[in-house]
Amino acid sequence: MSNNSFAIICDSTCGLPSELLTRLEVVCVPLHVQAGGRAWLDGEDNSTAAEAIAAAGADVIVGRPDSAEILSVYQCLADDGYDKIAVVCSSLEATGIWSEAEQAVAELENPGVRIRTVDTGVAAVATAIVIERLASARAAGVDFDDAVDRARALSREVRFLYIPESSAPFVQRASRRPRRGLLARAASLRLRLAGERSLYLLRGGEYTALARSTDMTDLCGRVAHAMSSVASGSGELVYAVMAGTSPQAVRAIEKPLDTNEFCSLFLGHASASPSIMASIGPEAVGVGFAPKDLYLAAGADGPLINQQASKY
Repeated sequence: MSNNSFAIICDSTCGLPSELLTRLEVVCVPLHVQAGGRAWLDGEDNSTAAEAIAAAGADVIVGRPDSAEILSVYQCLADDGYDKIAVVCSSLEATGIWSEAEQAVAELENPGVRIRTVDTGVAAVATAIVIERLASARAAGVDFDDAVDRARALSREVRFLYIPESSAPFVQRASRRPRRGLLARAASLRLRLAGERSLYLLRGGEYTALARSTDMTDLCGRVAHAMSSVASGSGELVYAVMAGTSPQAVRAIEKPLDTNEFCSLFLGHASASPSIMASIGPEAVGVGFAPKDLYLAAGADGPLINQQASKY
């Protein structure tokens, strides 16, 4: 057992690399991904997984660890001497482990261990922001309950703006929500043929379609506009970029953020995990962001991560 006052668990959809999770002393529970006849644990060999996911299209299976797997992680930490555990989970259709984590809490037959969960309401790099802040609070000696309460307060305000591929499973599911049958299939076909993509906002576990366009530059400009609208009411922001397999898409989303008219602090990049790519596509791109004052209050002043030496 380390000198940490409590343990932190997250799921692999956050996209944080293993070396950074080790630095932050966070235990990551991986999801399972199957595509093209191969299987991966989330976070292993992302580039090969991306190729298989792109080739498989909708025939990709994402498996969440069940409560028994998560329970074994809880028990291992308890055996190591931890009596307090914080679990940070993502929210996106077909990803995240919150419900399984909650069930495992009820199944843990060790009354001496306290476990609290944080459903971030977001996913990918936006969840990574919450994880980093919780680790920062712990490193500063913040009490367990206070640190978790801070992480939950940050989760209520953190947002994830993302542009999935037009043919991604998430987009197909989203397009079927308001319309079913032939109308839904016709709309889906039109999106694929036109190369039209959409901008979505994920917050509090709910997603909202904000814009649709065949022009990626236009959609990325709308990301900056949406962030500017939040900044006008909340003040300076912090943000991090989720990078898929398309460098062009990353450059497209970074450009308007580099030239924005609102004050912000760039935290870094995190790659999309295979489980996230399976949902929104390998070439998806996104931005996680939150008000800077709330970000700082959730941890202990500035980022634990040296921005120049080590990006998300």
